[in-house]
Formats: sequence, C-alpha cells, structure tokens
Amino acid sequence: MRKIVEENKDLVVKIGNRYEISRPLALKLWNVLVSMLTEEGGSVKEEVRVEYASPEMVIVSVACTVRVKEREVRYCEIGEAYKHEGKGDTLARTAYTRAMKRLLERMVGEDFINQVILKLYPEGVKEVPATEKQKKLIRTLVQEGKITKEMVDEVLKGETTLNQALKENTLTFSQAKKLIDMALGRWVS
Repeated sequence: MRKIVEENKDLVVKIGNRYEISRPLALKLWNVLVSMLTEEGGSVKEEVRVEYASPEMVIVSVACTVRVKEREVRYCEIGEAYKHEGKGDTLARTAYTRAMKRLLERMVGEDFINQVILKLYPEGVKEVPATEKQKKLIRTLVQEGKITKEMVDEVLKGETTLNQALKENTLTFSQAKKLIDMALGRWVS
C-alpha cells in the first residue's frame, strides 16, 4: 500500500499548509485492501454516513465490517472538513476522504500514509500535538502498566521522557497514536 501512495504522488494534494491524499487515492488504497481481504476468502461491507452538515462544516463517518472465515471485525472512523479551509463546495468529499484515510490506517495498524507523504514532501506535513484525549488515555495506560519504558524509548527515540513530553506538550499526535496502538496490541512494525 505504501508503494501505491509513492506511485501516485500526483494524487497527493496540498490543503492549507499540509499534504493529504485525494479521494481518488483513498479509493485506490481501499480497492487494494478489499482485494487483499477477498483473496483470503473474506468479505468487506462499507457504510458511509453524514453525521453533521452545515454550510461551515461536514462530519462523515465511514464504518467497515470485515469478515474472514468465522471472525468479524468492525472499524469506524470520522472525517471532518471546514469551510475556512477553502474547500467550500467539496466539504463532504473532503470529510469522506479524511475518514477513509483514518479507517485505512486503523485497519492496517499504522499511520503509513502520513509516513509516505512525509518522505515525498518533507516540508509539508505539519505535526500537531497530541490531543487531550490521547494524553489522558496514555496516562491511564501507563497506570495500568500497558505502556512500557521500551515502548516509550522506541517512540520517543530516547530524546525525552514521556512525563516531560506530556508536561511540555511536545508529544505529537502520531507519537501518541503509536504508543496507544502498541499498548492496545494494534501496532505492527
């Protein structure tokens, strides 16, 4: 799937100050994932819903139920788009693409799309701080012993401690996501 993003660099678009995949690229990635699952004898059911719509913003959810043999797993992600981003007449498509990107990454288990885009456009992916919800969950997972020092060292590369990163708000969204995924057994190296 990484190769598809790399081979379709022209389908990566700049929105505001960051690069994101376009709807055609999201659909290509989705088709590859569905093909891989059906080759293994599985089936995929996708559901798209507009959760909220106004002239200023649109929120779309994309849910996916994957069935392989007797096992069934359901994933759901949300995407949002705002008029102030300059996407006036394409808010629903932008929200859908963002939801689909998050869904693909969640199903694969890593933020591979952002990693590939960062390699293609090193100046273009602005890393944002971890959300308060992520930080709260990380603190809970640390208390429960589900986040180990080894995990923290792997994610933060020994540059800082987790406590310091949380206190100084230097823990990034993707670092927090990786820690949470590792702690919950969703991270595949």
